[in-house]
Amino acid sequence: MASIRDLLSNDDCDKIIKRFVSPLGDDTADIRIISYDAEVIPGHPGYIGDYSYLRITYQRTADDRIETARFFVKTIPHYDAELRKLVEACGIFRKEAVFYDKLHAHYQRDPAKVCKWAPDCYLARSELIVLEDLSLSRYRTMPFQKLFREHHMQLVFDRLAQMHACAIEFEVKQLNGRTIEDVYGEEILFETTFTPTSGWFVAGMKGILTVARDRSHHSKDPSKRAIIEKEMMSRLEHVYALSKSTDQFRCTVVHRDLWFNNFMFQCAPGDTECDNPLDCLLIDFQLARYLPPAVDFLCALYLLTDRAQRDQQQERFVESYYGSFQRKLALLGLDAALLLPREQFEETLAHYRLVGLVWTGILHGFVNFPQGMMDDLHQSDSDTYTRMSMVNRDDFILKYYDCDRFYRDRMDDIVNETIEYLFDF
Repeated sequence: MASIRDLLSNDDCDKIIKRFVSPLGDDTADIRIISYDAEVIPGHPGYIGDYSYLRITYQRTADDRIETARFFVKTIPHYDAELRKLVEACGIFRKEAVFYDKLHAHYQRDPAKVCKWAPDCYLARSELIVLEDLSLSRYRTMPFQKLFREHHMQLVFDRLAQMHACAIEFEVKQLNGRTIEDVYGEEILFETTFTPTSGWFVAGMKGILTVARDRSHHSKDPSKRAIIEKEMMSRLEHVYALSKSTDQFRCTVVHRDLWFNNFMFQCAPGDTECDNPLDCLLIDFQLARYLPPAVDFLCALYLLTDRAQRDQQQERFVESYYGSFQRKLALLGLDAALLLPREQFEETLAHYRLVGLVWTGILHGFVNFPQGMMDDLHQSDSDTYTRMSMVNRDDFILKYYDCDRFYRDRMDDIVNETIEYLFDF
């Protein structure tokens, strides 16, 4: 990565290595940085950043032992000027960096009280985040187009419960009666995406309407099609109100961006398809907000399962999440029945359902294009890429709905359920 020396200094690398070796019980006083370099990770362009591996070679001066450590680095985009301007303007990269620096770093980390739910962070600034390289411990994202099974979902809900419990414990025990929203709302938990000023988000909602009006089985009924055409967008736009902070329900720090690539599963050496993961971690916190935990439950539920799975397993997932939430708060010395009673959790599941439906429709319409299509378009026709990303992607949605079975099935699954929720058809 050509700009690594503009972003990292020898002192930065010294901090990274000392934070890396400190949890191992090693003495950090005898570390000397010898060299560092980075290489771009091929085939993994981020939607809002560039990814690379950072290698730091260091010496333990007490015994002259030389070692090399590898880290995963996210940087603000350097190779796409328009994307860089957009990311800087909305603050979405800075948001995650400050999340790691001011929230995650101060949450409870005692392994007797919490399970690990996110990668370790060694350095976080507005233009760069240095994280542990999870691939060295056999963590990986799920294969493209592979649906999550019940075991995957149980791990997902357990780690979400841990994230929520840690945030609540931090708020209750460290903020002296203030909320995380009061202290960090403007700096970390501001809205970047669920807003009518986000061209990307609005283009996604237009896509939901287009599939509902022109391709869903309800569109074959002229009276239903007319209702969809006239009323659906205004009903979808209620998601903006639901995305605002509230005093009505117990809130905590939520992730929201829970599509399939934002989970890293640890798999056994022979488990090439990640059928039986051993562990799960959450990554990418650019969309974090201060909202009820049900928002994350619903986003994960709709983004990662199909309707048949939801019909069969949703009640078990509710039990699993809330049971984990209770146990994790208890280990932190807190009582879930006082902080988020089961009745309120169930109420918020109903209240925020539209958030899960709309967000899933938007993401299914954007992340499920055939593998490599978006990268190829970005390279070959950047103007069209920008237009379909930020203005209107209806032509792409209809094209791949008509020619790609997986894309069509995922859109049908969520759009039909959204129609039935909004109109009681």
